[in-house]
Amino acid sequence: MSRCKTRDDELTYRGRSSILKSVATKLCCKGRLAALGISMRRFIFVHGPLSTLLLFSMTLWAFGQGTPDHLSIPSKKVKISGVSVHFVEAGEGPPILFLHGLGGSWRDWSVNLPAFAATYRVLAMDFPGFGESDKPEVRYSIEWLTDVVEKFLQEQELDRLNLVGHSMGGVVALNVASRPKSRVKKLVITDAVGIGDKSEFLAYAMSKKIMGPDTEWEFVESFLKNQFRVMADDLIEKQKPQTARDLFESLKMPIIGRPLLPMTPEVQMIASIFDFDIRPKLASIRQPTLILWGAKDSVASPQDASFLQTEIHSSTLILFPDSGHSPMMEHPSLFNQELGKFLQEAE
Repeated sequence: MSRCKTRDDELTYRGRSSILKSVATKLCCKGRLAALGISMRRFIFVHGPLSTLLLFSMTLWAFGQGTPDHLSIPSKKVKISGVSVHFVEAGEGPPILFLHGLGGSWRDWSVNLPAFAATYRVLAMDFPGFGESDKPEVRYSIEWLTDVVEKFLQEQELDRLNLVGHSMGGVVALNVASRPKSRVKKLVITDAVGIGDKSEFLAYAMSKKIMGPDTEWEFVESFLKNQFRVMADDLIEKQKPQTARDLFESLKMPIIGRPLLPMTPEVQMIASIFDFDIRPKLASIRQPTLILWGAKDSVASPQDASFLQTEIHSSTLILFPDSGHSPMMEHPSLFNQELGKFLQEAE
């Protein structure tokens, strides 16, 4: 016995049809992604140097960030081992030194400096090779920048200071604080890069940069992350026992033989981020430490923030739910509030 198709039947049919279409689309996409994965792996196998350049270019893209330019503070310069280092300074009181990230400058902190200049002596420096500091022809590395910061502290007679570092500057700040007889009183780390496994770091940054922090296509993001991880693992395995710097320097243009990558300060620091491992030194950090991190950071995974909190003895982690890689610029009021509370706490 047949019956008429009701409105409910039609809606049920349409609903099932929609679900089937969605499943079919995802299966089709997964099939295409699987084929793409095979193509990517073949690309790596056949064109190793070209894939290296691709990964490097995408790393630069992932690190890219804007720099605010709306604050004017009188500039100063000081000679550190013959290198002119630019910095800005304002206010009086307990000192705070701010360290910027890769591709940045002191201006990354231009929204934060005025909030503390009334009660603190605030300083923000340009690392050599960046901003308005000299760009000497030296071997740039995390260790070398750490030496520069220590000599800067000596030159400016800064002792028992509060040290704040972002991204690459966060790694330098961790290294400064871990050294014996460190001048650091309190440490603040925000969205430091390259803390954990280097392949995981690169795969996370690449997939997040492509898909964004709030994608609904988790399986696509997961696929991309896995593929980038394969590429990174392959690259790291092939470079052994070379360092990332050695690998970058070895890349040559076909036929003419010129260097494929100019070893600029930025390129050298990317190599150093991959070569440097801060993890064995974290247990040496005994200073009270505040970890401020963007929950939507597409460069440095929030898992790295949790790792730092676990490894650093006296540390507190605060995640900013709507911030990306630069919470001090994206949500300065919240950042300044948490930083201010931490600085005022008794040790």
